[in-house]
Amino acid sequence: MSASPVTPARTPLGAPGLERVLTRWLIPAYVIGVSLPWIIGAWIKTGYQPGLVNGDPQPTRDLIDIFCIGMSLFDATLVFTVGIGCLVVSIMKGPVRWADASHATQQVREPGERERF
Repeated sequence: MSASPVTPARTPLGAPGLERVLTRWLIPAYVIGVSLPWIIGAWIKTGYQPGLVNGDPQPTRDLIDIFCIGMSLFDATLVFTVGIGCLVVSIMKGPVRWADASHATQQVREPGERERF
């Protein structure tokens, strides 16, 4: 006796894909990506206090703030773009819609079929 292969039951929408996994990670990725540069920037700025470095430390602190702003905006843009991509893929994988059963108004010929008079 040979065993027949067992196929998994198919759901109407198909198996969940990468877009659903990414969708679950969007909000944590946004929160981590926006807050982590500011935490690291605050930690780095503790070493730039008056009297510890030559000259004025304020331009260096401002540069660190600009870097934190840039990283936060980059992460927000990245998360927004991935979210739009997940939305598009989810819409494209939506429920199947079948066309109506109306007949064509003109006769459709198959390739290689001869023309009838």
